[in-house]
Amino acid sequence: MTQQKLPLFPLNNVLFPGAPLTLHIFEERYRLMIARCLEQETPFGVVLIREGEEVGQPAVPHEMGTVAQITKHVRLEDGRYYLAAVGQRRFRIQYTFQKMPYMVASVSMLPEESGAAVATVAQELHKTYDRYWQAVTAATGFQNQPEQLSEDVVEMTYQLAHRLQVSNERKQRWLETDVATRMHEIATALRTEMLLLPRSGSGDRGVSGEWSGLGSWN
Repeated sequence: MTQQKLPLFPLNNVLFPGAPLTLHIFEERYRLMIARCLEQETPFGVVLIREGEEVGQPAVPHEMGTVAQITKHVRLEDGRYYLAAVGQRRFRIQYTFQKMPYMVASVSMLPEESGAAVATVAQELHKTYDRYWQAVTAATGFQNQPEQLSEDVVEMTYQLAHRLQVSNERKQRWLETDVATRMHEIATALRTEMLLLPRSGSGDRGVSGEWSGLGSWN
């Protein structure tokens, strides 16, 4: 596993590889961090907060996070930034060696799995995903157009993990776990969503238009 130095941005949000992220940077410490990242053309790390808040005193993050590469940014006259980034690789914090004005850590980049066993589980997840959207169509009376899933198994799991509207704690578990476990648990979450759908058309339970169990990837 390769190691590198990475500035960290603790958030109340889990970033998955391939997922988009938009941020409004207004705290002075993070303005400085983003300015350095832009100047040096380097990424930063996004970690879910375990204890503390996004604003104020340094928060205690989870040990695993995702590298974020800045893709677009706008710097306002008062020094604030609006930026868009995309998740890249997962990492694990080895140790932090700077906490002020922002946290910097030595991190290890984590490999991703593949193989025949993973591909078999992926086929089952695809089937569950298809059944989910068929159930949504039947429940709402609205012909939904499901998002095309990535052909890459690992990317597909991150795509679904990002979109499913579950707690940050569960998303963090999906970030940390192996790909087979992630697929099994995502399939379970989809089946649970199906059980919550009304039995008939859009008149039941006030449902109209698209069902909101899955959020947007973009």
